[in-house]
Amino acid sequence: MRDELKIIADIFYAKIVEPSHHLNINWLRKEFLNLGIKDENIEHLYILNAPLSREVWYYTLLKMYEEKKLDAFLNAVQERIGVVDLGTAEQYLESLGLCHKDGKFKLKTFNIAVLVSGRGTNLQAIIDAINNGKINGKIVVVISNKKNALALKRAEMAGIETFYVPSKKGIERENYDRQLAEIIDSKNVQLIVLAGFMRILSPWFVKKYKNKIINIHPSLLPSFAGLHGDGVHRAVLEYGAKVSGCTVHFVTEEVDNGPIIVQRCVEVKDNDTPETLAERVLTEEHIAIVEAIKMISEGAITLKGRRVVRKNIDYVEK
Repeated sequence: MRDELKIIADIFYAKIVEPSHHLNINWLRKEFLNLGIKDENIEHLYILNAPLSREVWYYTLLKMYEEKKLDAFLNAVQERIGVVDLGTAEQYLESLGLCHKDGKFKLKTFNIAVLVSGRGTNLQAIIDAINNGKINGKIVVVISNKKNALALKRAEMAGIETFYVPSKKGIERENYDRQLAEIIDSKNVQLIVLAGFMRILSPWFVKKYKNKIINIHPSLLPSFAGLHGDGVHRAVLEYGAKVSGCTVHFVTEEVDNGPIIVQRCVEVKDNDTPETLAERVLTEEHIAIVEAIKMISEGAITLKGRRVVRKNIDYVEK
């Protein structure tokens, strides 16, 4: 892998040192932060205003590869300096898990793990989107804390590997989550999707997979955070809200408080019940979760503080 990475790095480095395309350590640091990577070595070089040497460039690409952000980083470089002709070296992308398609670097296989507890309608929406080519990725595993979850049946019917990890009484959250992590780490997963997973994840798990876990919540966060199921929709009606919807967000240690990726709205009708409102919101959830995964898998968003910034607007479902 290192030899292939070095070849790709050399081709880019020859381009970026040209006077018209010079990239400095300040730009490099910003890209690390945009991609959610805080690196002490880069911070130190930034303070020293060090030059962007070949060694620093090698280190950068290796770090991006290890963080599974190499595709997004190379796209950022390409946006800055223009398209780089890889020539025969393009064959080495495959060993790095990348391809260059439609003018963009993409993960050859974007592996997704889905955690579920119930019916799995959002899981089904993701499966359908992958089958229809809307998402260039693969669900490599579905894990549930409920043995009879219908979502497991949906996954099995789609030929996806499933695991039932029982949440036994008295087991600490972190110990349970370590069981999940053992499975996830064996599958080379780039994104973890909570699709109706009715457990609060431990701080250990959230830190381990920082900015790699997303959740869908059936309200327009930050309103009605911390509620679930029909309890959310009942609270919306009791409050008298005129608009509700759903939110896909990154998972942080505080429940329902992570950076918002996608929100979709529905009107709250005067004759709504929790059940009728839930049905309309669920339809939007299926669209929102697919939109969020598509953007993340294609490196189309960056994090700026709490804000999730889209690089383009081609992902909104019409």
